[in-house]
Amino acid sequence: MKRKNGYYDVFLQTCARYPSKIALRIYDNGIYRHYTYSEIYGACEYISQNLQQLKFSRGVIGLVSDRNIIIPCVIAAAHKCSTTFMFLNPSQDIQSVVNSVNIKILITIKEIEKNTIFNVCGKEPEKTITIFNLEVSFYNLEDRGSYHSYKYTPDHSYIATTSGSTGEPKHIQVPIQCIQPNIDDLTRMFEINSSDVIYFSTPLTFDPSMIEILLACVNGASLLIAPEKADILFGDNCEDSVTFWQTTPSKFFQNSNADIKNKIFSANSTLRVLALGGEPLSGINRLRELKDIANKTRIFMLYGVTEMSCWACAAELDLNRILNDREIPLGNCLSETEIIVEPTNKNKNTGKIVLVSKTRKCLILNKSVGTEETNSLKFIDTGDIGEVRNGTIYYRGRTDDVIKRFGQKVSLQEIQTTIMMCPRVKSCSCIWLPKPMLLVVYFASETLNSQELSDFLKCKLEEKHWPDKIIKVDSIPTNPHGKISKKILQQMFEKSPQTLPTLDSLRVLFLKELKATLSKNFTYDQVKESDFFSVGGTSFLAVSMCNKLSLACPQFGKFILPYLLSHNRKIDDIMQLASQELGLKEIKSKKRLRSASYTESIASGSQKKTVKIMNSQNPMEFILLWTFDTGKCVDASPTLFQHKFNLYITVGSHSGMIVVIDAISGTCQGSIKLKSRVEASVVCYNEAPLSTPCGVVGSYDGTIICFTLESCKEKWRINIGSMIKSKGVCCKGCLYIASYDGKVRCIDINSGHVKDVIEVSDKAISADLMLAKNKFILLGTLSAVYASINTETKSIVWRGTLSSPVFAAPALYDGDKYVIIAEVNGTIHCRTVEKGIKIWKYQGAKGNIFSSICIKELDKLKWQMTFGCHDNKVYSLIVKNFQPSLQWKAELSSPIYATPRILSDKLLLTAANNGTLCILDSDTGITLTEYKLPNETFSTPAIYGDYIFIGCRNDHVFCIKYVMNI
Repeated sequence: MKRKNGYYDVFLQTCARYPSKIALRIYDNGIYRHYTYSEIYGACEYISQNLQQLKFSRGVIGLVSDRNIIIPCVIAAAHKCSTTFMFLNPSQDIQSVVNSVNIKILITIKEIEKNTIFNVCGKEPEKTITIFNLEVSFYNLEDRGSYHSYKYTPDHSYIATTSGSTGEPKHIQVPIQCIQPNIDDLTRMFEINSSDVIYFSTPLTFDPSMIEILLACVNGASLLIAPEKADILFGDNCEDSVTFWQTTPSKFFQNSNADIKNKIFSANSTLRVLALGGEPLSGINRLRELKDIANKTRIFMLYGVTEMSCWACAAELDLNRILNDREIPLGNCLSETEIIVEPTNKNKNTGKIVLVSKTRKCLILNKSVGTEETNSLKFIDTGDIGEVRNGTIYYRGRTDDVIKRFGQKVSLQEIQTTIMMCPRVKSCSCIWLPKPMLLVVYFASETLNSQELSDFLKCKLEEKHWPDKIIKVDSIPTNPHGKISKKILQQMFEKSPQTLPTLDSLRVLFLKELKATLSKNFTYDQVKESDFFSVGGTSFLAVSMCNKLSLACPQFGKFILPYLLSHNRKIDDIMQLASQELGLKEIKSKKRLRSASYTESIASGSQKKTVKIMNSQNPMEFILLWTFDTGKCVDASPTLFQHKFNLYITVGSHSGMIVVIDAISGTCQGSIKLKSRVEASVVCYNEAPLSTPCGVVGSYDGTIICFTLESCKEKWRINIGSMIKSKGVCCKGCLYIASYDGKVRCIDINSGHVKDVIEVSDKAISADLMLAKNKFILLGTLSAVYASINTETKSIVWRGTLSSPVFAAPALYDGDKYVIIAEVNGTIHCRTVEKGIKIWKYQGAKGNIFSSICIKELDKLKWQMTFGCHDNKVYSLIVKNFQPSLQWKAELSSPIYATPRILSDKLLLTAANNGTLCILDSDTGITLTEYKLPNETFSTPAIYGDYIFIGCRNDHVFCIKYVMNI
């Protein structure tokens, strides 16, 4: 690939050869958009023209971006205009990299509708252009100089950064001709052609991403950008389904067994090649068990290092012949590469793995102190251990995976391999903590608990390999490159409780809280053969008691709750189960210096885990109690309702699914499926003429459905022919619901019959309705109209016009005398409910408002009003004697659409769009603690005591508990 303009020449040749072929496919909310090679060629030339207008010496061009449709165009343009490019993660310290690598030009790429902010050395961009709904900005840093004088190769190249999983991160300059042998070999090995759909899944800063880009570009194939969800990657539309997937084993095994079996490895899967690399493969048994006998997917294991431009060897795995993880070979060397195992002890067959190449020479820029030749890599000590058997090399762990424990050598890799022989384990990792001298195992499993895994290991391993602690988690944490991160595991352990209670101490704790909760006096022996309800307990009391128990022992309180609620579990049986789950049984050991071997589970059952936030002195922590998968994004806000002693939540999803979930246990009570997405919140109603509690909600195609809340049975449905995104209100047996045709319909709640249609505006109503004094309905519209409807006369009492649309729901205060209306331009208005008389106005917000207003009464004629803003800030106003003034504003990490919620007298919860939940001090606005959801959220949380319920764009509803550690 050594050509005049490097990668640009290859890009140009492919675009000329396959102009009408699809180069990029992008999935967005159920819709695929396609871009041909001729289209992205035009984008490349447009970028090149703008880049050439900047006067700079040929040097490093930095690209700050996530994966998107113009990445191939941008790197081609970079090679046309210069010699070297480097990907930077938008979240990393950009200025530090600019200084160390001496970047001349920085290009940032972001979606137009996202308010992403880049701090580029305090500079404004020289120019900004728009391509395919992406904003591309150019920064000329030519005059900034550099703190380091790296020696660069003059060849066309890219700079990759090692993840740091096996040492300190390094900047590696990779000439394009060094990665060319990989592309040629893998094209032949994987039989890549122009009909392939390659999943573009690897982070840009991880060098295998270049393999995906170049395999597609060289062969005229497609790159697919889509969420890593099996039902999307292998959906009904085979044209857009993945045929080639390169990923790390850890990332792949985060898919559920059901998704792997029924989608990825199904009999009719489109996946031709699965290439796993970047870390050892632990889970060959799982692959074999989940792969359909008729499935045609070829599975490869790749091995290599960034210092030699990605992959050094590859092995196709025959699942029928490889019995366990120790039998997975490194495979055959790729072109211009040689692997040597250098013996380091008496065993001549085992030693360090060294990679050799005379031509695939890269530069470690961090070590550039001499000539290019001295900094080039011909011999690479990988830090890995290999074993040679019958001419085949097998991976045997890292050199630092063999530790000394009580005077005996112990292999962490051997422990991990043994754990993965247990069929119910999904993934695992073993870490050695030298300071406390503890051997700790983390594992993920859907059905196995810590005690069972401990028993399994004692049957399979010598005593010297027995772990001190075995900890169950939902999934093994990975670094940004998708590899298992032992650094994160170590931090998790340091933050987890270090002392375990005894069974006796738990009994004492339980009895103390039981007596306090029931206000009764008895001994443990008097109640141990009874269930919780027979001694006077209720569902509500169980939740209350377990909340208190969780303060003393979080694992214990959350574990026993579902058993207390089961009606058929004796209290003593529950204590024994808790003892086993928390690993409180002591096992005597003759040879060990420690007197006991403990196992511990910090997560059990349905996706429960403890996440400590900030430092060990933090007075709060979040506990993820459960999640529920709705199939697509959950933008709607959950609605809580209580019936008798049971607490439920109900919420709709973009999949059209509406679910009712037991709020405490996370058990799905039932679901209903509509044909279009549900973004509105559910209205819950339990008054005459209804005989049972019901929920009502509208959807995108105009369908309104009424269903029973306890059994989730449909009562009625109608279609009004207009989109619904607004939550309705119920009043005196009627449902009032607004739609995008600007009308509010009055519907009989019992029959679904439309009784009246009230015309409010000529444009859409998006905001939720608000009922005041059980008589007036307040609302705002996208045509900037705000109004009040009298439910008795079914007519508009008053209306007004603002200067911008209203997305936020109205808010009421002072006994429903006054209504607050926030318009999108940042202005907040106060009107009287009955006549719409102007009371006050606030214009201090510096961004758009989509959040509604959260109101708390502080004193007579004094209120606190908080709201989120698109400028990333939460605003708190004090309204005293009907005069608003700014109390504080707090900056979050992204815009805020969700409405803040009151947690207590002193605590406020708010959710930023990027999925960060923040607890703020309501007096000062100081952020006390944070919790990060796995994806964006536009859902307003529902609060019940210290329980938080919120929807997320990773398709799940979350139940999270916050605990005060004081």
